[in-house]
Amino acid sequence: MTSMRRGAILLALLIAGLAVFVGLRFRLASDITDFLPSADGQSSMRLIRALAEGPLSRTMVLTVAGPDPAAAVAGARALAAALEDDPVAAAALDRIETGPPAGIEEAIWTLYHPRRFGFGDGEPLDDARLTAAAERLRDQLARPTSTLLTRVAPGDPLLALPDLFAALEASRGDGLRVRDGQYLGREGRTAVLFLTTRASAFDAETQGPLLDAIDRAFAAVDDGGLTLEMSALARFAVTAERAIKADIQRVSTLSTVGLLALMLLLFGSLRLMLLVLVPVGAGMLAGCAAALLVWGRLHSITLAFGAALIGVAVDYVVHLYCHHAAHPDGGSPREAMAHIWPAVATGAATSCIGFAALAFAPLGGLREVALFSVVGIGMALLATRIIVPGLMPATARPMALRRGLVAGLAAVYRWLGHNRRVAGWLPVIAVAAFAFAAPRVQWNADFAGMQRLDPALLAEDERVRARVALVDQSVFVAAIGPDDEAALRANDAVAEVLAAAREAGEIDGFRTSATLLPSAARQAAAAAVYFEPGVWDRFVPRFEAAGFRAVAFEPFREALAAGPPDPVTHALLADGPLAPLLRPFRLALAGEVVYLSFLRGVRDPAALAARLEAVAGARLVDQKSLMTEANRVYQQRTLQTLLLGLAGVLLLLGLRYRRLRPTLAAFVPAVAGALLTVALLTALGVGLDLVSLTALLMVVSMGVDFGVFLVDARASRLDEVPPAMLSVVVACASTVLGFGLLALSEHPVLFGIGATLAIGVPACLVMAPSVLVQLEGRDG
Repeated sequence: MTSMRRGAILLALLIAGLAVFVGLRFRLASDITDFLPSADGQSSMRLIRALAEGPLSRTMVLTVAGPDPAAAVAGARALAAALEDDPVAAAALDRIETGPPAGIEEAIWTLYHPRRFGFGDGEPLDDARLTAAAERLRDQLARPTSTLLTRVAPGDPLLALPDLFAALEASRGDGLRVRDGQYLGREGRTAVLFLTTRASAFDAETQGPLLDAIDRAFAAVDDGGLTLEMSALARFAVTAERAIKADIQRVSTLSTVGLLALMLLLFGSLRLMLLVLVPVGAGMLAGCAAALLVWGRLHSITLAFGAALIGVAVDYVVHLYCHHAAHPDGGSPREAMAHIWPAVATGAATSCIGFAALAFAPLGGLREVALFSVVGIGMALLATRIIVPGLMPATARPMALRRGLVAGLAAVYRWLGHNRRVAGWLPVIAVAAFAFAAPRVQWNADFAGMQRLDPALLAEDERVRARVALVDQSVFVAAIGPDDEAALRANDAVAEVLAAAREAGEIDGFRTSATLLPSAARQAAAAAVYFEPGVWDRFVPRFEAAGFRAVAFEPFREALAAGPPDPVTHALLADGPLAPLLRPFRLALAGEVVYLSFLRGVRDPAALAARLEAVAGARLVDQKSLMTEANRVYQQRTLQTLLLGLAGVLLLLGLRYRRLRPTLAAFVPAVAGALLTVALLTALGVGLDLVSLTALLMVVSMGVDFGVFLVDARASRLDEVPPAMLSVVVACASTVLGFGLLALSEHPVLFGIGATLAIGVPACLVMAPSVLVQLEGRDG
């Protein structure tokens, strides 16, 4: 057994092992936050990422409508019961909330009544204040709705606890209603359920089956008169992932059929058609295994990028086929592989260097693309070198189409050589077109542009949000501290600032947890006025003057004698039935605690920001503005990273050829093709973003391959150029057929990849022989 055959067996076993590993560990993700800027050193970005993983983002809101509210309530309760009995839903859901937690009223009383003094306004209890309090209590008790006050007043005659309840109700806004323990929408006709998932909203592997389980459960309880609608971030994520999978599967099927047909027409061998899949499959498996090993899942965008890039591996196989079949001297497949190996290895190395530069990109998603691409191309190269030649037929079947194409391409090359001035204008035109288009390039700075939201789902989402008055996470103020108490102190100050901003018309409103959970310091300050000397002595005559008997307030006197109570803390709230009230407002980051205030109708952000500057630990975050600005910065950094990759490619080519002319002949077509691609995309109104920039690196990678194949062929013998040109043409056709079809996708990411490759790769094809004839020596 030869060493090459042993190597092929070992490599085949490795590929089989990778297949088993990928099959057992494969998990696809569509979390767009992987393509958000890194949070390192950026508190605001850390907050955005934490929100994306937090309970608000993981909460699904379901509304059930029926012929009348009673039917809606019955349908919602039946749906909740069905979900609890469904094993898929039960495993995926952390909580199902159909109404206020059981015993919430008693829980509020138990927790807050002993600590009620800490929730007053902290104003001194002088004679005037006590007189006004006595008159207020008398007026309140005279009303028909005074039942609760008769329980509260003996121990809380200044009504601190009722005021707290009123403040909590006001902070909730015009949102949910409650009927028989069931949440209803603000209009009172639709029942509402809140489902909080254990996994991230972007975890499509979990969320997809859960959404299917919800559909099954509703179908089981619907008698034909119910309507289910939903607001859920997970729904958009799952829909996007399924659309990406469908597009990739459709394009993969079409490209595979087209590629196999092309191979059959050119080489007339079913074996050769199937062999094309060996390096492609090996590269995909290796790339998937590397990503799964490092991150534990594979991002759907990485899979799309990787599928396109591993398509570069087809170039190597096609170059081998064409050289073996069309080379004037013939030879065995292994001899043909040995002859073109320097060109193939150089092309693969330049691709790896270009994409390795993405490891320094500011986006975690692009670093995943870099690892997938480098490992995948390396494995595809090894499979082409070691496995493919041994499985090829010893002699190539004569094919009229192939001979005709080689003859035609030889004529084209001769014409270019005789008309160098005409050919020389092509790269000049590319540069001029880019120079004209550069000031008009549209940079898509909005990360939301990387996703396509289904209009029907978006309309349904907005209807549900309108019924429930959901918290808007897009603009918020974060109160940050090293621990809960420090963050709560900042949160107290933020609440005061926001109240003043609302009065000034700078915002329409806000939601805060400061009413539910003030800082311990704020509670202590509020309670302190009750325990000043002489409070009871001043209290008695003022309330007796209002018609009360002092003996009725014995619980109040005993509470004053007992001294200040312990404060309400996060730990007390988090361990009880009141936890859902606080959960959306608190985030725990590494070394920091954050309390959030969500804003509505920000009309003067500059004035609001100026107010908040006085609050230590407060930060105003507008997610859209922040992401837009961050995207601009990271586009620049990613562009710099890509230019660094190009510099690495040029350096490698220089070391490979050690002469200027062949180095430029291999490099310039790729750059000219990329510049022309930008110009044409701009002319078509297609903006550039991080996806387009990365796809341009694919264009350059393939363009360098084309240049290297032609330069090495020309350096060997003049009559080797037409077979090399055939391999370049076939590689271009296979790429456009395989991945240019992604331009038909409605998903922005896939469209960006497809449009860029569909334009850029043919541009590199045209540039490669044109530049070669300009820079080749005069010796042949």
